[in-house]
Amino acid sequence: MDRYDRQQRIAGGTDLDRDWQRLRVLLVGCGGVGTILAQTLVRSGIGFLTVLDGDRVRVTDLHRQVLYRQEDADAGRAKVLVANRELQRIGGRTRLKMIPEMLTPTNAEAHFLAHDVVMDATDHIAARTLIDQTAMQTGIGWIHSGAIADRWVAASFLPPGTPCYHCWVAESPAPGAIGTCETDGVLPVACLAAASAAIRLLLQQIRPVPLAEVPHHRQRPTTRTIVRGSIAEGETTAELAADPGCTRCGQRSHPTPSSVLGGAAVHLRKLCGSGSVETWLQLDFDQVESRLQMLNPAVRWHRSATAIRTEGPSGSLICYRDGRALLTGDHSETLQQAQQQLELWLGKDALWTR
Repeated sequence: MDRYDRQQRIAGGTDLDRDWQRLRVLLVGCGGVGTILAQTLVRSGIGFLTVLDGDRVRVTDLHRQVLYRQEDADAGRAKVLVANRELQRIGGRTRLKMIPEMLTPTNAEAHFLAHDVVMDATDHIAARTLIDQTAMQTGIGWIHSGAIADRWVAASFLPPGTPCYHCWVAESPAPGAIGTCETDGVLPVACLAAASAAIRLLLQQIRPVPLAEVPHHRQRPTTRTIVRGSIAEGETTAELAADPGCTRCGQRSHPTPSSVLGGAAVHLRKLCGSGSVETWLQLDFDQVESRLQMLNPAVRWHRSATAIRTEGPSGSLICYRDGRALLTGDHSETLQQAQQQLELWLGKDALWTR
């Protein structure tokens, strides 16, 4: 019997398992939440998992970081090397890559572009700022998760764009406004809940509601779902709206003039922090793929579980399951260039208009 038989037996499980097996995940941080995420992703047979962490195991990690043992803390072993040992013992089809370093401005873009989605399990605002900025530059979306004391949180910025992480969290929070494990402690159950919420958000991106089944007024997603919880109050969800004054994703340019499309305004916007252009499509995932198949063979494209990406020396077009699209590089220098490129690749009827 197949190792993944039980997840294949759910409704739509065969398709889900196929996409799950193709998914390439970059996990940044392998601590209280990250070790649970890594173990869950490997046990469920994710296709490829890279774990990036430059830290070493300490004795205070052991009550919640499920991949490590006392002897690892005593020896001060690198977290990713121990994680690799334990994940290899689990076995299965997942291909693993362990990188004993931190995410930095010099390595972030290369790491992102080798994956379909990034899962953040860090505990630093600066790291999340770098993750969010790199996501908008590359079009690779990310999912945030974290736990502190008896509380947990998760949020999906997949696909990247508006609203962004800093529409939610100030770029420079007041000293002491955000606690740490050292100052506030953390319970294992909070780490478990944060990891669970992050996996649920990832699954929502792999198994979205088809655009045809979404009410018309909701076909242009303009919010993010934030999952929050605590032991005392349970778990809730809230919708994060874009901050028009955000210095990372705030709107620098107005929608394309209606005259460009004979009276129909196309929704194109420049993202401040990256220079990329964000828009929405009226095409579903299969329609995008079908139109790309008709292009000149010189245009290379790839379909993953979360997005369809075309790449070239001048930049990229990334189309996401929820109808959002992102143009990067030379294609996004102006809104007019972005619109022309979209129409060239996908047709004039592809863009969402009002």
